[in-house]
Amino acid sequence: MRRMNINLGIIIILLVFSLISCVKPTEPKVNQPPILGIEYPANNAIDTHIDIRLVWNCNDPENDSLSYNVYFGLSSPPPLVSSFQSESIYYPGILVEATTYYWKILSLDDNGNETFGDIWQFTTGVGFIPDGMVFIQGGSFEMGDHFEEDGTDELPVHTVSLNNFFIDKYEVTQAEYEAIVGNNPANGSGVGDDYPVYNINWYNAVTYCNLKSQQEGLTTCYNLNNWSCDFNANGYRLPTEAEWEYTARGGVYWTDDLRYSGCHEESELVDYAWYISNSNNQTHPVGSLLPNQLNIYDMDGNVYEWCNDKHAYEYYSSSPSNNPTGPEFGVMRVVRGGSWSSDKNFCRVADRSFTTPSIGSQGGIRIVKSYP
Repeated sequence: MRRMNINLGIIIILLVFSLISCVKPTEPKVNQPPILGIEYPANNAIDTHIDIRLVWNCNDPENDSLSYNVYFGLSSPPPLVSSFQSESIYYPGILVEATTYYWKILSLDDNGNETFGDIWQFTTGVGFIPDGMVFIQGGSFEMGDHFEEDGTDELPVHTVSLNNFFIDKYEVTQAEYEAIVGNNPANGSGVGDDYPVYNINWYNAVTYCNLKSQQEGLTTCYNLNNWSCDFNANGYRLPTEAEWEYTARGGVYWTDDLRYSGCHEESELVDYAWYISNSNNQTHPVGSLLPNQLNIYDMDGNVYEWCNDKHAYEYYSSSPSNNPTGPEFGVMRVVRGGSWSSDKNFCRVADRSFTTPSIGSQGGIRIVKSYP
């Protein structure tokens, strides 16, 4: 009998608690950020002709009458599309080819004030985008010194055609390098998890690519016995010199014909690159200045970026026009983009620098992945 009374008391308490929890609050709607999601396409995997359905819900279930502002479009930040109370939006039959869309959904409080929300993005026509990378739509561009500012090393200007590929949005950081390799070689010129790794020679760079590929279950690109690269492997590798310059020029926006990555005049360069004029003779956290047209950071300055290619003067003037991968023979390796101690000339998108593969005091890494 005593046990029955205890159980009955518990049941009554639970019933009272449940009734209290069902009472609708009288407070006004709060300004809560919605929980965002993409119902279709999933995981960024998209065909060339798609129906897009964006879905979201408020993280305060009591506020079932919240209104939302929906922003969606091809620019970042995206334009306002509409304001309504439903929690999904459907865009039928968008015909696309490697197009990046941006969107955000913000709930409104009683006074019409928006929440703060991150901008989401997904790219159509490319399949899954590896974490931390940007899809580069292939195309043809004019590679070389467009303004005849340097020597024959950057001439003649010639047409190069490239396939699609992925490339890091940021230079590889010291934290990322240490997580893969187990040590941080950077010292004396800016140290911190978000700083770019440096003091990396070419052999260190390709070893990092292989280790990262192995960690993710991908096929490695490099044969570490002869240092050759398999461009058909699905793992990570260094960019070819042509891929690097195409990215620095803005990819499909290369016709902007900018001298530097993201800008044209040196007066603007201080907003895009850490170089001798503004670096205080050290590196700085990646992504702390403005990106180029592809939303990629630090293509100029901060650290030199290793390319896969060997360096040879004669190869540049007679290289294949379709996906050139550099000369077969040579000792030096190409580095691009300049570093924290470089002057403006080395930050030009056309500049070609080179060094021995075993030396890399200012060398860093930005990796790519071939498009399937």
